[in-house]
Amino acid sequence: MRPIALLLGLAATLASAQQPAAADSPQDSLPPPPLTASPTSPDEPEWATPPTFTPPAATGTDQQEVPTPTAHPAEEAAREPRPPAPVAEPAQAPSRPPASAPLRALEPPPKRSVRYSRLSAESGGPTLVLSEALGGMVLGAMLGDSYDTPGGRSDNAYMGAMVGALTLGTASTLYQYFIPVKRNESLLAAGAATLGFTAGVSAANGWDLDSRQRALLALGTSQVGVASVLLLTAGGKDVSDGDTGLVGMTSFYALITTGLVEYIGSRQSGDSFRYTPLLIAPAAGMLMGGLLAIPLEIEPSSIRDVTLFPMGMGLTALLVGSRLDVSNVTVAKTVLGTVAGTFAITVLLSALAPDGPTQRERRADGSFQPVPVPVVVPAGRGNDAVAAGPGLFMRF
Repeated sequence: MRPIALLLGLAATLASAQQPAAADSPQDSLPPPPLTASPTSPDEPEWATPPTFTPPAATGTDQQEVPTPTAHPAEEAAREPRPPAPVAEPAQAPSRPPASAPLRALEPPPKRSVRYSRLSAESGGPTLVLSEALGGMVLGAMLGDSYDTPGGRSDNAYMGAMVGALTLGTASTLYQYFIPVKRNESLLAAGAATLGFTAGVSAANGWDLDSRQRALLALGTSQVGVASVLLLTAGGKDVSDGDTGLVGMTSFYALITTGLVEYIGSRQSGDSFRYTPLLIAPAAGMLMGGLLAIPLEIEPSSIRDVTLFPMGMGLTALLVGSRLDVSNVTVAKTVLGTVAGTFAITVLLSALAPDGPTQRERRADGSFQPVPVPVVVPAGRGNDAVAAGPGLFMRF
């Protein structure tokens, strides 16, 4: 019995030592209220309440556990209730915010602009840099060659080509690094540079300018074309495929039409063929296409139809006319009329085409389609004969 009493006393001592004491609470010195069990019902007798046992004192002699009688419920209600002593939190416990304080919502981090690559802001930057570097090389070589003396070494042409490529290439690299240049925009800029160059050279040849003036005029017209495209298309989305196709179509038709008209005029008048209007016409057609793209929005499929059908009919008329014994002027007039008529019919049909899906498009949605077809199969013992008859082609 003595070892059990010693163990109980040691456990009670350790439990009382682990409880922290409050600093400024006057209620810590008051003993806790006695643990009493309340009766389950008012009619329950007093002797039915289970007794409360007090732990034995830690002494060296054997002691008996004596039950302590509980007080009557009326006496317990007459007593003044004592609030329980507050339990202080350990010093090492982290401080927690009050339960009533609402948690502040975490704001998402601001989105950063995603670049196309480390060296370009958009996908059309490399195309712009390549076209400007090549154009600077050619124009610089032309301008440097104009400073060479006749019969001397042509070092200025090489120096001009390197300086021109470095200057325009660096300028375009810096531009496309800070300002996004998209794919169709870069294609239009490259086309404008090429057509501006040919227009400048053709105009200089038509005006009988010298080599230095020709190089300066070609340099100015090519860079004006690039700057115009970049300024008109900067700060927004990429140029649509329909607008890009419209600009290319008008430039191509301007070249074909001008060439046929110049050929017919030179043959009828007996003069030599003039290349100046032929090389200026694509730049003028590109400018016209850019103006038409402002109020119009044409689907790429319509651009394809309006370009392929007239060109196909024109090539057919040219092949047929070249096989017959007719004059070249008549063939050129026939090709020009065929292209113009087919172009007008295709544009009219494209404008009158319905917007909804057609019966052919509805059938091509993957459903079952039976189609009657002729069938030819080998027949006979050695497959030395052929049998033909009707068949049914089924598409799922």
